[in-house]
Amino acid sequence: MRTATLTIVLLFAVAQQCQWCRGEGQELAVTPELERCVTRGLDFLARTQQENGAWRESYGNYAGVVGLAVLAFLAHGDLPDEGKYGQTIRRAVSYILSQQAENGMLCKQGGMYSHGFATLALAEVYGQMKDENVGKALKRATDLLVTSQNQLGGWRYSLNSSDADTTVTGAQAMALRAAANAGMEVPVSTIKRIAAYYKSCFCPGGGFGYTGASGANCPRAGIGLLVLSLSGEYRSPEAKATADWLLSSSFNESGYFYYMCYYCSQAMFQAGGKYWRHWNTMMTPSLIAMQQDDGSWPPNRCSSGPIGGTAFALLSIEINYNYLPIYQR
Repeated sequence: MRTATLTIVLLFAVAQQCQWCRGEGQELAVTPELERCVTRGLDFLARTQQENGAWRESYGNYAGVVGLAVLAFLAHGDLPDEGKYGQTIRRAVSYILSQQAENGMLCKQGGMYSHGFATLALAEVYGQMKDENVGKALKRATDLLVTSQNQLGGWRYSLNSSDADTTVTGAQAMALRAAANAGMEVPVSTIKRIAAYYKSCFCPGGGFGYTGASGANCPRAGIGLLVLSLSGEYRSPEAKATADWLLSSSFNESGYFYYMCYYCSQAMFQAGGKYWRHWNTMMTPSLIAMQQDDGSWPPNRCSSGPIGGTAFALLSIEINYNYLPIYQR
């Protein structure tokens, strides 16, 4: 591992202390109700998977959506080739690998959003099983992210776009964080530029805009807080103000609900203490109650269909298991 990689891993390790009001205990609760809910959700994903590893729905063959499903299994502690869901995970990983282009792009559809989530999934898989093929694909995907970061410090929907937004950039930032944890080389300068970009989009009073410093909403607040927390900027005024802003929020983002939950759950967990307690006691029961009889969650805007929505919902409540490295403080 090169010096740059070691440095970035240490930087992320420091970020694991980002708790302003930790309080007593970790307050992670895997209740029987939660376990039943998660198992039903994973059973739905396993039951509806196709033989090629993807899913039969409008977005189910996007590598990023397949990646989200992989992450949902891993967050429950399941591994490729092992146990009840082992072959489901293996098929999904193989499908993601089959989608990689010569330039390292991990998707044939979905652009940078899909690439970010697929890269994140491979990084989490590779961190748990040192599969040579996964490692090679992850390196190419990671290198593409590093070299395609634009002058603003972020990314947009298309590769090598000259502009950026805080939503697409969030997916790439999380992928790079996970890749660094898995041993890939990610320059410190890349992470610093990401953090600087988010600070430039900070809205006075808390939250982040889409392409500038206006129009804060809960999904982008969660993304920005999470990215800053995991980039070593957890003590920044922008991060603290955003955590407080989310603490006072009703989390009423109906059009982007699961997407919001995915990011805000991670962000509030990283903030810790009263922030995480507020989220976990209010939103986790709400998500459990929304699960449908077949184990899925009803789709809504920005959830990429029932598979993406179900994966987002599962990942939002599976923080309580504390298995995924990307979740850990």
